[in-house]
Parts: sequence; structure tokens; C-alpha cells
Amino acid sequence: MFTILACSTLVSSIATGPPAIPELADSAGRFTTLVSAVGEAGLAETLSSEGPFTVFAPTDVAFSRIDGGTLEFLLTDAGRPELQRILKNHVVSGRLDAAELLNRSEVETLAGTVLKLETAGGRLLVGNAAVESADLDAANGVVHVIDRVLLPPRQASPRESLLSAAISRGVPLFNDGNPNACSAVYATALDAIRYGEGFGLDDSGRMALGRRIDRAEKMTDARARAWEYRGLIDALWANEVMALEGTKPTASRNRNTGRVLYDFQDSAQTGQWRTVLDGVMGGRSTGRISKENGVLIFEGETSLKNNGGFSSMRATVPTGAMENANAIRIRVKGDGRTWILGTRGKRNMGGDAYWFRFETEKDQWKEITVPIAEMERHFFGRKMAGRLTPEQVRGIDFYIYDKNAGPFRLEVDTIEAVNTEDESLLFDA
Repeated sequence: MFTILACSTLVSSIATGPPAIPELADSAGRFTTLVSAVGEAGLAETLSSEGPFTVFAPTDVAFSRIDGGTLEFLLTDAGRPELQRILKNHVVSGRLDAAELLNRSEVETLAGTVLKLETAGGRLLVGNAAVESADLDAANGVVHVIDRVLLPPRQASPRESLLSAAISRGVPLFNDGNPNACSAVYATALDAIRYGEGFGLDDSGRMALGRRIDRAEKMTDARARAWEYRGLIDALWANEVMALEGTKPTASRNRNTGRVLYDFQDSAQTGQWRTVLDGVMGGRSTGRISKENGVLIFEGETSLKNNGGFSSMRATVPTGAMENANAIRIRVKGDGRTWILGTRGKRNMGGDAYWFRFETEKDQWKEITVPIAEMERHFFGRKMAGRLTPEQVRGIDFYIYDKNAGPFRLEVDTIEAVNTEDESLLFDA
């Protein structure tokens, strides 16, 4: 894609044969935004070198989907590092034609990121983009035209990385009935931020954090102490330094009293989810799973062609995870469409599931509690008689199946097993 430089440098002096990537892209007339971006990012020399490179080139239409203010910032001096990272996220070392890409599940980019590769409805998907034209041959590589800009995952700050690691270690300890060990993990991470360098706190912020840590250390109730530490972690995660002084409430993220089934702090949790698309019945909808900042993201596009229209993602629920629970609580950010939370009594991907529809508001977080007793049985989408008990739950699904075509996006923060009658029966931190 950056293979689209508006420069006249040739990779070789050979007068015949295909043009270099920059010339190829520039002559196409569909990559003016990309050409400008490559120039502003200072990547012309790199992309004019011998290579070879494989470039996924977003069209001008693809760039038009990005907010104008964001584009303006990326084209400034302050935005240049992020612009370079975005552009490199579209370039792979080596010449990989479509046939080679179809035999791979992922590729590593010059940005050090990984792009997932898959096929749906006869189309090659790269990350969240579809390939419109493939195998445009160049002297120093090959270009594949894509319909979206591939934005790389935001890089976590040292503070976020440390806190994420602490949460992934602390939550299982708390859930296993060991709040003292959980507190020790949280306290170690907080002390590192309190006394260490490079975590983004000035002297006043460190002093405020220190006072709250000292106060928490004096708490005799282990569960309450773990919650106090977790509140500090949430405040630091949200960069709400004022909350360290107690002048505003800490972030509510994961401040629940249920048993955590998924909180996506550990990347391994994301790998447990799988997509099931209408392609199994000839449909052409898409769906992709990714993780960013401790949130699971499910996005794609529903198509009503070939009697399709649904996309879903599914994961298993460990045996005993729903013990003493009567409901599932989710914290999600939607797209304004109607979604379905599903459960199933078997771990396989069969058509027998229990559904609960919920509405979303575009770009707004919502916490939704779904009583298991109110979930309706469906068999391959057809409503049937029957109910599922909490103890029988072995799988959980999210469906987009509202008989509408178009893009969708759902962000999932946490999934918990809860008891709406007596939440003291469950625990989490």
C-alpha cells in the first residue's frame, strides 16, 4: 500500500517489466491519500527500496471512512510516529501473492503487528478489510487493494501493561478464595508505580497514590483490602489521578460482585472465542475477533445475500462456573443494533441454543443482566419449547441476527456469572 509513493525512483535500472510499487500505486489514481500519507511519514525511501514487499493498499474510499480530525492529526509532526506505525501495519516483507496468502492464517507486518487472514464467501479478508483486487505485480513486490485502513492495536503504556498483568494474576486468586494473595499481587504492582519511573505519575500523583496504599495496608478485612487496591488500579488505568485523592469515584470497570467468566485481561481468553458465520449455509456475512486494551472486539458486516444475515462468536464455559448463579451479566459497547446473548448446554457448535435479545446504543457502554430462566430456546434460529438451568450452561454466544445488512461492532468488557437474589454467594475482584 505504501507502495504508492509519488516518487520517480526506480528499484532497478531495467527498462522493461512491471513498475516499482510507488509508480504502480501512483498511476492507479485511487491512492492519493495514501500517497500523501507516505510522503508525510517519510517512508518513501523505504518503500522504494529493493524489497520485496507485499502491500495491502487502502483506496481513497477506505481512507474516507476515518474521521477527518484524526487524519489531520496524523499528518502533523505530533502524529507522525503513529502515522508511520499505521502505514507499516499494511506492509509485509517478502512477495506474497493471493495463492500464498490463502495458505496462511496470519502475516507479520513491518510494524511488528500480526494481521489475521481468513476467507469468507469466496473473499480474502485481511484483518478487518476485504481484498478488492489482488496480485498487482510490481518490480519490488506485489500490491493487494483493500477496502479499509488497517489500524494497528493501540500500544499499551508501561503502566497499562503492568496493571493488566496484575489483574490477570489477581482475579483468579480472589475467585479461588485467596484475597490475601490477590492483595499481595495488586500491592506489588501499585508499589512499582509509586516508586518506579516511567509510569506517567508526577510527584503529587505518587504522593496521592502512596497515601491510598498506606491506608489500604491497614485494612484488616482481606476482601475489602483487595477491593481497595483494585479501585486504585481502576483509577490508574483510567488515568483518573484525582480519584487517588478520593475526590471522585474510581472507574467502574470490573467493579462487580459476580464470578468473572471472561474479562479479557489475558490474551489467552481471546483465543478461546471462535466465529460462526452464515457461510455455513451459503451466506456472505463476515465476522472478526480481536482484543484491544483488555476488551474483546467482534466486528464485521452482515449480508442478506443467499438467505444469510447472521454472524456470531462463541466460547465455552467451564464446568461449575455457573454454580450458585442464576444470571449472566455483561458489560458491552454496541453499535445501535439489536444483539443476542446466547447460552448452550453443550460445548459443540450445534444449533441448539438459548437466546436473549438486548438493545445497544452506539458507542455507549451498557451493563446488562440476563436471567437464565428468561432465555428462549432456539434450534437453528427457530423458537422451540424448553429452558436451560444455570448448571447446564457449557457455552456462551453473541449473535448479530437482526435481519439487517451492514457493518456491526460489539465490544465486550466483562462476562460474569451472578446471583441476582444474593450476590454474596459469588466473589470476584
